[in-house]
Amino acid sequence: MAVMKNSSKVIFTFILTMAISTCVVKAAGDEDIFELQPEIHHMFRPAEKMPPAAFSQLFTLLTLAPWAILALGWFKLEYTPKKIISELIAGPITRTASIIVFLASLISIEVLFYLYWTRLNLFQTLPYLAGLTIITFFTGQRALSALQNRRLANYNDN
Repeated sequence: MAVMKNSSKVIFTFILTMAISTCVVKAAGDEDIFELQPEIHHMFRPAEKMPPAAFSQLFTLLTLAPWAILALGWFKLEYTPKKIISELIAGPITRTASIIVFLASLISIEVLFYLYWTRLNLFQTLPYLAGLTIITFFTGQRALSALQNRRLANYNDN
């Protein structure tokens, strides 16, 4: 019985010592972190300037260059606007419609580039460009295959 009294006394002393030591010991990171900190002054970059006028004009020329190349190619092949319109009207309505929609979609992409340059940002432009690209791909494929079929028919007739 004396051993039990001594062991219970030892256990009680151990538990009491542990409780006191945990109260006295500070944990790591226990310091007061909610002190008044110095004010942070952010330095922002100055607003970007508009590009030089020469750069804007160069971009405009690069954007319009495919249309100039197309017009020069048509005139070199002796396709005048009158001849082009008469051939469009003379052909089947599906070919005429596909060519007109294809050219309209190309013009729409050019207008979208202009709008991107003047007032839209990239995230506003990309969804429109994705839709126009799909339309341009399918109408261009249809228009060019209709022209190829017409050329092959003329080639086989000769």
